Amino acid sequence: MKTTLTITAEVIEQLATVDSVMTDLLDKLEKIQFENDETDTLVSKLQDVISARQILIGQLVTDSQFEDRIYLQAQADKTTEFEHRAKKVLADREALLRGMRKGKRQTNLYKTIDSNR
Repeated sequence: MKTTLTITAEVIEQLATVDSVMTDLLDKLEKIQFENDETDTLVSKLQDVISARQILIGQLVTDSQFEDRIYLQAQADKTTEFEHRAKKVLADREALLRGMRKGKRQTNLYKTIDSNR
């Protein structure tokens, strides 16, 4: 039978793995071209990893035996860092979409003007 200490150690190990995967996914999303089909897959994986991370952090927070406040604060800081990076990727993608839509509207306007000649 596993002890609480063993379970906590496993959760911490899993959390380290999840953090590494999340960092890799964010790195790829920051570097990948917007038009690349892999973007949707990366975003889906990122959502799965975020959910897994939330569950693991929840397990640590609800564990009455786990009292390492420094570790929990470090995890809170990582969460903030991940959030900022994800928001930056989102903002960049939204800006690209707006630019594409604007360009498409301008193209359609020019087509309309040309067809009226």
